[in-house]
Amino acid sequence: MRGSKAGKEQKREAILDAAIRVFAEKGFHSSRISDVAREAGVAEGTIYLYFKNKDDLLLSVFSKRVGAFVEDVRRAVAAKSTPQEKLRTIVDKHFEHLESDLPLAQVIQIELRACSVFMRGGVSPELKSYLETIEEVLEEGKAQEVFRADLNVKVASKAFFGMMDEVATVWVLRRKRPLTEMAGELFSIFYQGIKKEG
Repeated sequence: MRGSKAGKEQKREAILDAAIRVFAEKGFHSSRISDVAREAGVAEGTIYLYFKNKDDLLLSVFSKRVGAFVEDVRRAVAAKSTPQEKLRTIVDKHFEHLESDLPLAQVIQIELRACSVFMRGGVSPELKSYLETIEEVLEEGKAQEVFRADLNVKVASKAFFGMMDEVATVWVLRRKRPLTEMAGELFSIFYQGIKKEG
């Protein structure tokens, strides 16, 4: 039974990988389940054994891949000492992950916005965990008096994420320079606005 469970998980992962490639190449709305099945090398009916429909497949890509990404960010942040280092690490890891996998970056930054189910669904558990990670770093910076005492961490965490998200989206669309080259600039702009004066 254990081998069977592992085999099912491998097939599910193969379908998710195929979906990322298809959605990135064709666009979410133009893609069909049959396209994903062909890319994954499985029968179309097999897709429905794992996913309800195309929306569910896209949401599963986000949940699985972004969930793993957030965990990686949390581990990297935990290894740093100061709030400034932790904040910079979040930007570095965010951009490194996206730059290392362009098809996934295209799906997350562009195609996910085309999914009405995702857009109407509120904050996903993965995104909520990511924002909480940023909030924790900002709270730590306030407690250590390196960030402004009047900093609203709820607003600031969303602003920080929004900056990274917008820069990443523009990069996916244009790719004029490496995304990771912009990490330091983004961090500097944000940090100048939240650091304690004096």
